[in-house]
Amino acid sequence: MAWDFIGNELPALKQKPVRNLWSFAWKVAAAILIFSSAWLLNDYMDMKKTSDKHISNTEPAASPELTELSEAEAYYTSQISSKQAELAQYARQHPDIIEDLKKEFTEMDKSKAELKKDLAESNADEKVIEAIILSYRVKLEILDQMLTELRKSKQSNQNQKPVETKL
Repeated sequence: MAWDFIGNELPALKQKPVRNLWSFAWKVAAAILIFSSAWLLNDYMDMKKTSDKHISNTEPAASPELTELSEAEAYYTSQISSKQAELAQYARQHPDIIEDLKKEFTEMDKSKAELKKDLAESNADEKVIEAIILSYRVKLEILDQMLTELRKSKQSNQNQKPVETKL
């Protein structure tokens, strides 16, 4: 009885409308689906444009110089890739050297891109082709020197075993 009286004296609780959690979850899921679909479609279109450019760039060359260049690019690209993969093994011990090398290669790639523009404008000038091939050779030589130095460093570290003293 006393509780009934106290309960009647208290202000009435306002009931907030309960939102349906599932309808909110469906809206979020739909938004994520739309966003990811748009993202994937964009990536697909970019990849298609890139492959179309690549296909048009790999059409048979009009001159033997361009054929030679494409063969040299294929060779040096594979060599550089294998050397970079080998160099990646040393990345943990020497991250600063690897970062410097990446920066240098980025600059070299920019110069090579400019040379390729010049090549298109100069109608397969032999000097430009030689300069492009030289850039690949320099890159490969830098990688070889880096690997040689890192191997020597690793070998000298392995040869210097700590001296153990027994008491």
